[in-house]
Amino acid sequence: MVVFTFLVCVEPYKFEGVDTLLNLGEAIIKKGHEILGVFFYGSGVHSVNNEVNVGSAMRNLPNKLKDFIENHTIGLSACSTWVNFTGLKSEKFIPGACQVGLGGLSEWMAQSDRVIVFGPGG
Repeated sequence: MVVFTFLVCVEPYKFEGVDTLLNLGEAIIKKGHEILGVFFYGSGVHSVNNEVNVGSAMRNLPNKLKDFIENHTIGLSACSTWVNFTGLKSEKFIPGACQVGLGGLSEWMAQSDRVIVFGPGG
């Protein structure tokens, strides 16, 4: 079994990092591997905002992300520094998400066999 951590550094609707994370994550779990956690950094912290108004015509990424972590018991964290930079309030986070410093990310990375980064140009 391989243990993964995902690091998402891109905005949820500008890039398809969250979509790719969800699809890849399902495939990883189906193969019998583990995802320790998903860490959002930079503008990626907007992905944990539960109050996104996408209407009925667009995919609701916060809901998809919430369902994914609940169905597979995966940790979900947003960088505390970037949460403060953006003004995002923790009471607006999707259920299960928390605000953590880079120390939390480094602990996940140390416990993982692979770290997959979703970022612009990557």
